[in-house]
Amino acid sequence: MPRDMINLPLIGRAAEAVPGSLNREERTIDIVWTTGATVQRRRWEGWDDLVEYDEELVVSPNAVRMDRLNSGAPFLNSHSAWTLESVLGSVVPGTARIQGGNGYATIRLTDAEDAAPAVARIMDGSVRFVSVGYRVHQYEITRKDGERELWRAVDWEPMEISAVAMPADPGAQIRSADGRQDALNSCVVIRADASAAAAANPRGTTMPNDNPAGGVEPVTRTEPTVSANPAPAVAPAPAPVAPSADEVRAAERTRTTEIMTLVQRHGLGNEVATDLIARGVSIDEARAAVLDRLAERSAGAGPIAAAPTNAAGQAGEVAYRDAVVNALRHRHDPGAVQLDPAAREFRGLSLLEMARTVLERRGVQTRGLSRMELAGLAFETRSAGYHTTSDFTAILANVANNTLRAAYASTPRTFTAFARRAVITDFKPVQRSQLGGAPDLVKVAEGGEFKYGSIAEGKENYALATFGRIMAITRQVLINDDLDAFTRVPAAFGASAADLESDMVYAILTSNPAMGDGKALFHADHGNLLTGSIIDETSLAAAYRAFASQKGLEKRPISIIPRYIIVPPGVRAVQARKQVTATTPAATADVNTFANRMEVVEEPRLIPAAGTDPWFLSADPSRIDTIEYAYLDGQEGVFTETRMGFNVDGMEIKARHDFATKAIDWRGLSKNPGV
Repeated sequence: MPRDMINLPLIGRAAEAVPGSLNREERTIDIVWTTGATVQRRRWEGWDDLVEYDEELVVSPNAVRMDRLNSGAPFLNSHSAWTLESVLGSVVPGTARIQGGNGYATIRLTDAEDAAPAVARIMDGSVRFVSVGYRVHQYEITRKDGERELWRAVDWEPMEISAVAMPADPGAQIRSADGRQDALNSCVVIRADASAAAAANPRGTTMPNDNPAGGVEPVTRTEPTVSANPAPAVAPAPAPVAPSADEVRAAERTRTTEIMTLVQRHGLGNEVATDLIARGVSIDEARAAVLDRLAERSAGAGPIAAAPTNAAGQAGEVAYRDAVVNALRHRHDPGAVQLDPAAREFRGLSLLEMARTVLERRGVQTRGLSRMELAGLAFETRSAGYHTTSDFTAILANVANNTLRAAYASTPRTFTAFARRAVITDFKPVQRSQLGGAPDLVKVAEGGEFKYGSIAEGKENYALATFGRIMAITRQVLINDDLDAFTRVPAAFGASAADLESDMVYAILTSNPAMGDGKALFHADHGNLLTGSIIDETSLAAAYRAFASQKGLEKRPISIIPRYIIVPPGVRAVQARKQVTATTPAATADVNTFANRMEVVEEPRLIPAAGTDPWFLSADPSRIDTIEYAYLDGQEGVFTETRMGFNVDGMEIKARHDFATKAIDWRGLSKNPGV
């Protein structure tokens, strides 16, 4: 069936409030905003012919876009959308629904002073009528001989609901003399009877349309092919005569339509068509101008504005890309990634076959291309003047990025239990203060003076560092259908980034770096280097004693106890779990005194190259600073960037990770070198 594109204004229909539904406490009222009844409307064809037709709203969840209503669409005073004073309330979010072929919603009225008179009339029942304003995105038109055309709205969207003194006649759209125009929306028109449709509009495809807001709206259709039907022929004249006004209008409509069709077919954007039409160029001149634009675009001579895409079109493109990404990820790991219903059409396709579908979706002809040519075209950012960014490279980048971040998130990092997370805004060195306790309170005699106290502090400095690598994906990878290049390699990068964090944090425990006071983290002067022993009741008691003996910067005891026992796998892990696991003792001597008092953190990075296995204790990082790890603000985790390769014939993906870690205070940590 033929598909046209027309522009439509906001349309209104009468609706009704549900009697007895007013809730004065909640200031709410229930309404029926549509019944989908067939109503008579009018449209202008040409400049002087008024044609009547019937409009039917299909009321079903598949036909009605409910998002705007359920997000709190406005409740206006008589469809006035020009001032805030016209807002009388809003739709209660989530109350708009389709039920039994009708549309229902709950309105919450405002208590603003400037709206009080209108709201009072609604609440006392003086105003009982409401009207819904909506936009139609797609009509299906049928016509039977001897009857009016039936325009079925199969895709439409309620925009607002208004209180009105008298509901507008649904069969008329009122025009006013002020000429004010509302914003138009694009609407797809599908005609079931092409011949009848052509006969119904003999004057072309541009026509003014009555606007319920009061303006006369010019409506322009963009048709796949152009067929100008001039006015009926008049009796031949013996001498040339000037064209009639109808003929001039028909010729102008033909010129406008062909220029718009030509520009849109090549994706140059509506602003290009508007410029050509406004300058009055002929169709041949317009074709030459379009060819010049395409030549400039193919040569890369500056960006060409793309045709604007409405929200529905953008959502469709995102859904399409997501479906291809899901199919590729499911193919890589079907056990972890569920295949979405929208991705089933791409199931089993090779990478090259997917590239072909993506290119053809953009209008690029791939018939007759070799495998190498097809792969090269998929990686190009400009393809035969049809699009300015490669969809396929974006899809591959999404697959790589999702796989990388999933691997990063799933790689175990045991240090998060005892270390504190932070965010740093830049790469300058940051200073972390070790704050002491508050000074002692001293007695103040009657009439005496309060003395100032101070809080001692120490400082530890560190700064973020950047880590990263680049991987290249070539045309050969695409031809060989090597999906691992887009999945397993990025996954390895993600796991590597997570491992890097663990390496850096546990290196602090194993390398025993110097602190701000010039002494090692674990040092006898810090009171946190214990006598080597196994993990048993005696050594844990000594560790608790060491924590209790710690003093703050003001030299007063501080109340901290161990929360985590950090051990390498093997014997130390077994010893630790025995000490912290609750048991049922047979005698007092068998009581496990440290049961449930600490958590065991087992980390293979603590296995020494030689010698005894050390073990560590850490306080709760929310009680006192221990080790801090930090990310760059807004770049938490692995960040990826993609570009078309210059050194390689394909695509390059860069993984970047900004991370830093530092021991902040030794008082919350202790080390036992083991035996």
